Amino acid sequence: MASQQATQPAKPPATANQKPPAKPKRRIGCTVWLFMFAILALGLLGVGLLQPVKLAIAQEYIVGFTRGGIRETVETTSVDSCIRIAGSNELVSIPRTRRVTTYNNGTVLEITFSDQPLPAECN
Repeated sequence: MASQQATQPAKPPATANQKPPAKPKRRIGCTVWLFMFAILALGLLGVGLLQPVKLAIAQEYIVGFTRGGIRETVETTSVDSCIRIAGSNELVSIPRTRRVTTYNNGTVLEITFSDQPLPAECN
């Protein structure tokens, strides 16, 4: 078998009529989409660091795509007053925002945000 391979004639050199094999074209579409996705992700991250409530709204809509859409969103804000800080005698009030989102498939997403404690005057 080795002797048969050795006796086969070599390929003739390319003539003027034959074209060299075409180089594969580079597609930049995937790179552009990846770059746009990275910019969007960094933008959402920046919004999340500055305003977590706005990040939660974006996340609700993203989750909503997989859950059949958003049926209802209820947001309530309350203030927990006269809470004693651990390790001190200081009393503070803490504003809290509770956001409950119900999706069309019946699942519920509940997010609670706590703002910075404020000095409280409790009698």
